[in-house]
Amino acid sequence: MQVGGTAGCSYDYPDPAHTPVTETDATATPRPSRSVAGAPDPLVLEREVRNYQDLDGLLKAVPGDVLLFREGPLDGPARGFGTTEQVLAAGEYTVTAACIGAPNAKIYIRQENPKVTLWPVELTVDCPGSTSQVITLQQGYVSAHLSLPAPANTPWTGAVGGVRVTN
Repeated sequence: MQVGGTAGCSYDYPDPAHTPVTETDATATPRPSRSVAGAPDPLVLEREVRNYQDLDGLLKAVPGDVLLFREGPLDGPARGFGTTEQVLAAGEYTVTAACIGAPNAKIYIRQENPKVTLWPVELTVDCPGSTSQVITLQQGYVSAHLSLPAPANTPWTGAVGGVRVTN
């Protein structure tokens, strides 16, 4: 009998939550969402595509080097999103949140490291539009979560939102 195994094998998988943003990441627009039943509503998909174009115009106009950038749906089957990035240099950073197609969206920014905890900074965005705030970040990881404060059973409208952290 021959015994096979994987003893001594090692696999190194990068942690996607802590992968730095590249220029292609910063310019990529998410694909439109699908309906809960799996069949897309063509009118909502068209609206969502236009909303992403308008959102790109709001967020990509923000100057500075990009530390964190994420866009995504605010309603529908996959509403809200979160992301994390590593802060390599402590300093002041500008957080910009934007949304299109929803009454108001909320962004929460939080940072934790062994020396400091930045309690969640909450920004509310009147849609369509954007808002910015300067915050001080330390070395470590910063996370951002964007959500639409509405009941889970709200209709899918194609609303989108995003966050961009620059220095």
